[in-house]
Amino acid sequence: MPLRINHNIAAINARRRMNTNFRDQGIRLERLSSGLRINRAADDAAGLSVREGMRAEISGLRQNVLNAEQGNNLLQVAEGSLNEINAMLIRMRELAIQSASSTVNDLNRESIQAEYNQIIQEIDRVSWSTTYNDQVLLTGFGNTVTQNSLISTALDGFSGVKVISISGAVAGTYTFTDTSDTDNQINLEITLDDGTKLEQSIDIGPSLDLDNGKNLVATGTTFVANFDRLGVQLNLVGAGVDDHQTPTWKLSEPPEEDGAINLVTHDEAACDPQCVEIEAGEDLEDIQVKLDAALKELDPEAFARIDDITGELQVDVKDIETDGFQAAGFVGANVYEDGRLEGKVFRIMPGDGGGSFQVGPYDGPNNRIEVAIDDMRATGPRLNLKPTSVATINTSRTAITQIDHAIERVSRQRGDLGAWMNRLNFTISFTENSIENVQNSEASISDADIATEISRFTRAQVLSQAATSMLAQANIVPQTVLQLLQ
Repeated sequence: MPLRINHNIAAINARRRMNTNFRDQGIRLERLSSGLRINRAADDAAGLSVREGMRAEISGLRQNVLNAEQGNNLLQVAEGSLNEINAMLIRMRELAIQSASSTVNDLNRESIQAEYNQIIQEIDRVSWSTTYNDQVLLTGFGNTVTQNSLISTALDGFSGVKVISISGAVAGTYTFTDTSDTDNQINLEITLDDGTKLEQSIDIGPSLDLDNGKNLVATGTTFVANFDRLGVQLNLVGAGVDDHQTPTWKLSEPPEEDGAINLVTHDEAACDPQCVEIEAGEDLEDIQVKLDAALKELDPEAFARIDDITGELQVDVKDIETDGFQAAGFVGANVYEDGRLEGKVFRIMPGDGGGSFQVGPYDGPNNRIEVAIDDMRATGPRLNLKPTSVATINTSRTAITQIDHAIERVSRQRGDLGAWMNRLNFTISFTENSIENVQNSEASISDADIATEISRFTRAQVLSQAATSMLAQANIVPQTVLQLLQ
């Protein structure tokens, strides 16, 4: 190796090594002080991108847990008030039963009616006063399916649909296509305001029975037809399931025997029964004319009609007590058979932003839980207790049935709230588990391995000290030239 004085290559090499060791030592110090392997994009560009996405997801998941807990609190507020409303309905029923007995006179009933009216007003007050963060909960909360059968014809009591539940479904009018009675297919679609068409078809064949050549829901059973992409679930019922709740009847063939149908309205002013005689072999059209005329006299909304699609005689008795339909060959009309939903519709009304709990880190129906609380006012359309009275013995007896319906609807709403609360509890558990697993993944990318970093720091520290020493030695070498000049 030649002896040079202009360029000390050994010193330059030692300096380069020393700088490399100092940089490595600085990196180890940064990682040990922060606990992170990635402190800037240069450390791991791809890893940084993945980590930041995971951090955003984890942040969203943590907020989702809070959202679910607060949603549970909201539902508990509503359920607590419904518990008190249920107690008041039970008291109203007690008053109606007391007034329905001849052991009290009309003067006594005036006092009973006074308490009865006060309870109705209190139910309304509680409904309006049940709030969470200034949101009224019991006068209609969240997107809800319109129960008016003139608007939501799928709930008219002739389609086989008992309940329509929604979860993340957008507001608007939904239309069924169910043209064939042999394909076991149901199509549901909605066209949004911007012209976008959403639709889904499902095959329900595995859930249907074959009876006399018809595909239908088995007697005494129900099943859920789930349009998951639209956020809609239908509770379809078989024969005998919904007879006591839906006052609809149907007759497909002329009766084989003579019969008589007695009609009695719940209206005190028209309490005398009407009797419609039916003869064996009588045409459905003739029966329809007689029944429709008799029903209309008692309740203008009640009807008997011949269905254009099925050709069967359909009867909706509304609020009229009846006797003799089964004896005359009629059967409950709300039974699902393949093809029954053709042309039926239902409408979802918007809930002004209420009733939607964001429990997932992203946008989309599968990241939200939609809840809907019906109008629980006593004077509202759901309970409909305003027309009831306990002022006379006849109206008291009629009020018992109406109150029973109200108690059932409140209990069903409480059951729905309980189901949502349990679902939110499972959501919280699932989300906390997701946080743990995603955090573990993020840590494997982002966190520093302390043992490895300490080892590398020690190595860099030793090499830095050694390089400093060698640089000093390299700088001594050119001084030997002076000895040659002496």
